[in-house]
Amino acid sequence: MKVNGFSFRRYFFFCLRLLFRQRREVALPLFFFLLVSSLFPLSFANHAVPLLAPAALWITALLSILLSLNNLFREDVEDGFMEQLMVAPQPLGGLVAAKMLAHWVAYILPMFVCLPLLGLWYNMPSDTLFVLSLSLLLGTPTLLVLGALAAALAAGLKQGGTLLILITLPLATPILLFGLTMVDMSQNGLSYAAARDFLAAMAVVSIGIGPLVTAASLRIGMD
Repeated sequence: MKVNGFSFRRYFFFCLRLLFRQRREVALPLFFFLLVSSLFPLSFANHAVPLLAPAALWITALLSILLSLNNLFREDVEDGFMEQLMVAPQPLGGLVAAKMLAHWVAYILPMFVCLPLLGLWYNMPSDTLFVLSLSLLLGTPTLLVLGALAAALAAGLKQGGTLLILITLPLATPILLFGLTMVDMSQNGLSYAAARDFLAAMAVVSIGIGPLVTAASLRIGMD
């Protein structure tokens, strides 16, 4: 199955290559994540750092994802490539899913690579770091879908970045709270299964219908 010479698989790698050609833009959210995360321990007493680490890392990860989403669809809309995708024989939702997956690999996956280093910086126990990583792994797909939906609605607007933040932050708050609840329950020796299952369910729903809703939003924004 092809669209303008691309199968869905080839379109994913095409998007990934385009992202890694823009090394500065890809590195900026990761640099923000590392810089801001590394500053938090300097602001608190040593005994409080491990307790505040999950909140600091979750909030910083959320802001880093928002920082990376501003140009998710904007360039495709401005150069007319999005119009070609819309008239392609393949479903736009599938192509949007491939683009979002490439975005997750380029922007979000490197954050997980850096988590062990940040865990050492925060003097975080290994079991807490594991639960934190699991909560981020389950939560970031939903955050990405919410941000992509906002980015699709704001793609044709001059002040789209502001609209993206205003739309995404309120919707992302429950994901943030459940992610932090997972870690807090783990730190207190309690079961975090309920929060984990909620994040997992939201991730499944987001992955399942998120690209379709985002594609519909792009069509609305292009009209």
